[in-house]
Amino acid sequence: MNVATTPASPGGLPAYPAPVAPPPDDALASQPPDDTAESAPDSVTSFAEQVSRRAQLMLLRQQSVQADLQLRLDRMRADFNEAQEMRSEQLREMNALRDMAVEQGKKDDEILKKYIAMI
Repeated sequence: MNVATTPASPGGLPAYPAPVAPPPDDALASQPPDDTAESAPDSVTSFAEQVSRRAQLMLLRQQSVQADLQLRLDRMRADFNEAQEMRSEQLREMNALRDMAVEQGKKDDEILKKYIAMI
């Protein structure tokens, strides 16, 4: 870039660059377009696509975590239900055995009463 300077001022202050005129229009037309430069809409679109893709990935990850947690909860529910069913079955068996013992005790009492009556 060509920068023209103005002569130093009489007080010994530094010289400032003189304004440079823009190149003529035909000079700009003769230069090839810059292929590496991105246009603003493409970069905005690209950024928007990146943000959208990141949001989708975050959503998928969150859904995966939620599905994993739901699977764990379902497994815990199934284990709890199975344990409760086993406990209920054991209680039913204990109740049935206790009822049988009570009935057997009643029968034993009747037999004892009959035996005593025979004597």
